[in-house]
Amino acid sequence: MNQKFTKLITLLLAICLVFLSYSAGRKSTADQIAEKDELLSAYIEKQEELRMLNQSSIENMIVEDDRIIYVIGHKSPDSDTVCSAIAYARLLNLLGHEAKPVITAPVNNETAYILKQAGVEVPEVLYDASGENIFLVDHSEYAQAVEGLTDAHVVGVIDHHGVGTLSTGNQVVYEGRPIGSTATIIWLDYLNYGLEIDQTTAYLLLGAVLSDTSNLSGSTTCEADRIAVRSLSEIAGVNDVDELYKALRQKQLSYEGMSDEEILFLDYKEYEASGVKYGIGLVNAIDEDVASDLSERMKAVLPDGFKTRDVDLMYASVGIREGDIKIDFIVPCNELSESILKNAFPNYSEFNGTAYIFRDGGLGRKTKFVPGLNDYLAAHPHE
Repeated sequence: MNQKFTKLITLLLAICLVFLSYSAGRKSTADQIAEKDELLSAYIEKQEELRMLNQSSIENMIVEDDRIIYVIGHKSPDSDTVCSAIAYARLLNLLGHEAKPVITAPVNNETAYILKQAGVEVPEVLYDASGENIFLVDHSEYAQAVEGLTDAHVVGVIDHHGVGTLSTGNQVVYEGRPIGSTATIIWLDYLNYGLEIDQTTAYLLLGAVLSDTSNLSGSTTCEADRIAVRSLSEIAGVNDVDELYKALRQKQLSYEGMSDEEILFLDYKEYEASGVKYGIGLVNAIDEDVASDLSERMKAVLPDGFKTRDVDLMYASVGIREGDIKIDFIVPCNELSESILKNAFPNYSEFNGTAYIFRDGGLGRKTKFVPGLNDYLAAHPHE
């Protein structure tokens, strides 16, 4: 009898221990869930606080007479400059400013394709910025800017190039990053400000990033560009990014209906270094046969094109960007342009009688050509 009683007591104690352990476990789990909820709430509050802090600089932007802000890119507008202007104007509107995207000239075939696919109208051309509130995207050079910028009220700049010649007497929003495209910076701003990117804006930004980074193969491409493409393609509903880039590339290579001089100035930018002004027009080619043909055509129109611009040097840069291939055919306008090119870049691969050919990575305008010329001109100020 005593033995049975002892077993019963032992069993009851075991059941009690199991129950107490279960109760303690449930309480522990509940405490853990509560703790995680508290940490999550704190994280969300912190993120919201950071977003508000980021927005505060935009709220503090100095706008003259509370008039409209024109968001505009550079002359010879490309997809990055146009799509960035549209996307950033939307961002400013979401933050309570009256903003409107504008362009400096008609858009190219590639940009027109992106806008059409997104269902967005081509922005109006702003011919003179004098007296207007201006927000610059994708450049900070007077030589590349809309006419009248020196008499405009610049309120901000977003760019992924080097610091240009722009000078303001007032505080501005200034954001420059060593990144693949201006569109990626604007994507980051939407995230940092806690703003929703709609499908249309996502498509515009996606097209711009793909265009300016050559489908993420360009030398300035960084991780932010890659993640931007993944994020934006999902929002935009683009399942095959490579197929989209292929379509953009076809439009980019199409010069149908254009004169050779229009091709030269389609993607043309001007710079100034050490008192010397120079211009470089980018032309796209699919292979070396096409590049050679375009080089001959550019050589024929460069002298007349040179007369229409207030520059000391001028070049046509015919580039091949297909997969891992990066080759540039550089065509100088005159003897001075040629002399400086050979001295600044003596390691060209060959000269075919028309163009100086740079293989093994090419001579990218943004990454090598402009920085190299600027360094040479600074070291040889009397050339």
